[in-house]
Amino acid sequence: MLTISSLLDTLHYRLEQQYWHRSVVLITNVTSNTVNGEPIDTLEVPEDQLANGDKYGRWSYRGLLLNRLTDLLYVDSSNNNDDVYDKEWKVHRGGDLLGLDSSDGNTDLTCLHMSNNRNSMIDKEGGVDATRLVGNLYYMKLEDAQSLYKNDPSHYNSNDFYTFAGFCSWRPGQLEREMGEERNEWKVLSVDEYSIWSELKLQSLSQSTTRQQEEDDKPNDSLLEAGTNMWRNYLNKVDISESKATKRLPAGQLKFYDEMLNVWAEDNLNVNHKETTTKSTKEVTDSSRKIKSGTLVRATSPPSNDMLLFEAEFIRSLILVLEDTPESTVGIVLNHVMPAAIDVKEGEEPIPLRFGGPIDVPSWRYRSYHNDDDDAQDKQADESEEDEIYEGFLNYQQSESIDDIIFDDVYNDEEVYDDDSSFIWIHRDAALGANRNGNGGSKLGMADIWLINEDDALNAIQSGALSLQDVVVFAGVCIWEKGQGLGKVGGGLREQIDVMQSLEVVDQSQSNDDVVEAVWNILSQKQQILAKETLDSNVDATIAAWEASCSNKSNNQQAPDNDNLSRIQLADAALKAWIGRSLLDDPLGTLVEVKKRTI
Repeated sequence: MLTISSLLDTLHYRLEQQYWHRSVVLITNVTSNTVNGEPIDTLEVPEDQLANGDKYGRWSYRGLLLNRLTDLLYVDSSNNNDDVYDKEWKVHRGGDLLGLDSSDGNTDLTCLHMSNNRNSMIDKEGGVDATRLVGNLYYMKLEDAQSLYKNDPSHYNSNDFYTFAGFCSWRPGQLEREMGEERNEWKVLSVDEYSIWSELKLQSLSQSTTRQQEEDDKPNDSLLEAGTNMWRNYLNKVDISESKATKRLPAGQLKFYDEMLNVWAEDNLNVNHKETTTKSTKEVTDSSRKIKSGTLVRATSPPSNDMLLFEAEFIRSLILVLEDTPESTVGIVLNHVMPAAIDVKEGEEPIPLRFGGPIDVPSWRYRSYHNDDDDAQDKQADESEEDEIYEGFLNYQQSESIDDIIFDDVYNDEEVYDDDSSFIWIHRDAALGANRNGNGGSKLGMADIWLINEDDALNAIQSGALSLQDVVVFAGVCIWEKGQGLGKVGGGLREQIDVMQSLEVVDQSQSNDDVVEAVWNILSQKQQILAKETLDSNVDATIAAWEASCSNKSNNQQAPDNDNLSRIQLADAALKAWIGRSLLDDPLGTLVEVKKRTI
């Protein structure tokens, strides 16, 4: 059975699993009990690669992505006595499980082979272990393919096999839901072995073109285009044109999906080109002295591929460092609002709750994210069973009125507060910060920003000593751990700044107070509680705050070249997509388009 991606307009796969876009999958294994599935642990798949949910760790269908050929050639020289192991085997990305990027380094290598050899050892007693899929098309482990080549070189060579690294699988009921009328994510085709083999051959021709252009400044897109052509060809076999397959997607959103797939292909199909062009002799700088409590850090632009593919929440982000210790750097993202708020004073608008990062605040306070302090973990377990802060906030996005999306019981006159709040409160009231009673908070760095306990903040607001415009509240923090083996410079925020160059320190000169004030004014005046109606204006404010953080106005006004401008426009769309999916929890309803933006 062959399945073809039919372009469901969901943001989930386009932000984290871009390779599903315009994909072709060959089903290789179907369990005898599709309702309950088979345990997947026998395949030794790392637990962090398995999807959460019902029947965790079980599969009903397994398959191979057919149209994701890379420029990699597998060579196994572990056995120098056998020439067969030195031959080159073209490698496809067969899926996300036990693939080339497997977290434990264990890659599952399999092959497809079409046998026209009547004397083939595949079907003979004592031959290799292979599964007949359709006709004379066989599926086997790479070592079995090598064995065929070794034992019968007159009938086999490496070009008779297509090699796949990794596989994909569906949990019980998952594929049925994805193929159902409501989602309609896949088209199912019944094809013969000749159709599959001819399409693999056509795709393989593109690898020669790619290898001839490895020295180009830009990665060649022939591998991705060949895979997309396979997708088109199979649609044509069932009389479905590309325009018909994509008609339910707005043109701008389809462009976003296509460009995100292009970014994924740059890193995952053109692997040799990436390794060649990313080598740099540039000396790594040392920003460690600049990274301290109160430091303001901003995302660089245009963002790297890694940020676009894996960390879209940091696109156009502003990060305030809370602390820097030998173990880690802790900060909060300033410019993302959530679909929730805190009602702290009668007659006043509620304070929008902000996404500070993916680790919840008690985990940071108790250091339980290290998983090496049993007492801290026990205490944290009483607070929450999850380190992720999303759950508990995202169910507010469907509320019809503002009163429904606030935590209206956060404050009352009779409640006693301790210092174990799930939120982080900061303010910019210099008079309150200078309060000698110690309830004005702790100053962060040289700028006029104070970290304040929740009960002190609430009391100050209720008494009129602190204006709501001078307060922002965050759920969650970002933590960059340090240690040997964590990157080139030992991890921490410095790894992002000096090595990956995905973030940069905002100038801490005399103009820093002006920068902080400009950013603060945008956040407090232009950002509202996140909802479908406020999504666009909030994203615009996020970008405006990021732009205001650049104190070097002349550099900020320099127009980027066309390539960078295109990447910036894609990044802004990816940021909106991440907010719509992860914070607003609206992956199907959020319209994301790559728009022209005046820089």
